[in-house]
Amino acid sequence: MDTDHDNQPDDARTADLLRRALHTEADRTDVRPDGLTSIRRKIDARRRRRVPAVLLGAAAATVAASLVGVVGCLPPAPQPDPPSGAASAGPAPPGPAPPGAASTSQPTDRPADRDGPVAGPATGRPPTAGAAGQQAGTPVATLPVYYVDAADSGGSRLYREFHRFQLTDTGVVAELRAALGEMLTAARLADPDYRTLWPAGASVATVWTQYDIVGVNITGAGVANLDAAGAAAAVQQLAWTVAGVTGGDPRIRLLLDGEPVDRLWGHIDTGNEITKGAALDTLAMLWLIDPQHGDTVGSTFTVHLAGSVHEATAQLRIRQGGQVVHRQYVTLDAGAPGRGEAFVELSLPPGDYIIEAYEESMVADEAPRHLVDAAITVR
Repeated sequence: MDTDHDNQPDDARTADLLRRALHTEADRTDVRPDGLTSIRRKIDARRRRRVPAVLLGAAAATVAASLVGVVGCLPPAPQPDPPSGAASAGPAPPGPAPPGAASTSQPTDRPADRDGPVAGPATGRPPTAGAAGQQAGTPVATLPVYYVDAADSGGSRLYREFHRFQLTDTGVVAELRAALGEMLTAARLADPDYRTLWPAGASVATVWTQYDIVGVNITGAGVANLDAAGAAAAVQQLAWTVAGVTGGDPRIRLLLDGEPVDRLWGHIDTGNEITKGAALDTLAMLWLIDPQHGDTVGSTFTVHLAGSVHEATAQLRIRQGGQVVHRQYVTLDAGAPGRGEAFVELSLPPGDYIIEAYEESMVADEAPRHLVDAAITVR
């Protein structure tokens, strides 16, 4: 019976075509009744004489050619069609994530250092579970958001905070909308030392994904009072926030008010896809991952430092009421130009403190370098 393989699933159709090809090749072989006796006689004859190497090579070539012939009878393996709406060039149209895009069907809590110690600086860990105002059954995600130092006029180095979101939907698109919305507005910044470089009034209109491409359409950001360094840092805020949510190294297509932009604010080439810059050139040289600014901790707690400093050596200093109550050297597990981290256990009496981490200058009387701090309460 002939099989109607055109109506079968891809796997079954391929198997059916393979069987047909093999049967066709088998039917071409003439098997004689005395075939086994003839084969044994030939084997005995071969034992009594050496077969020239060239004949063996020719036999191997014949077998290989037969196998190639069998495989050549098969049609090419079917390839998956691109998702609906995919374009071969230019920005992808807004739309839902294609089948197979990363998503979360349950509330997502990312670890404080989801991307590893070299993925990006942080000024805090994810807030604890059970955040105030959480509604039962609402998808919840703790996501990274990138900012710059408010005291740095150039705004060239990025810092990261983790924020907890109640989402209206599950999946990576909902997570991207939440994290990017917070990056644009900085409405819930935990540390007053940080800021966003995106202009006031900017908001996320649409987000879509296609394979490793993320499309972001932002409204209200057509004009920004930034120089080239500030514009580059704003673009990296976007790139690192997207990468922190999706993982990996996504390519980002930026639209403003629904239109592609060749040069963002007249400074940065955004006509092609945007990618995150090298960590050494983009991220803050030193930061406090934990505790986060504003945290309340127990009398014994762990300070988590990370960064890229000379000879992997940083300074940790604790202040209270203008006085230094603790100071020590901290050795990270990697030095510049790499990025390392360290964990330091401290015990302090109850009270309010400022934790500072910095690199000591090699020049006498020069101020500490790359200083970061966090105000905490010890209960």
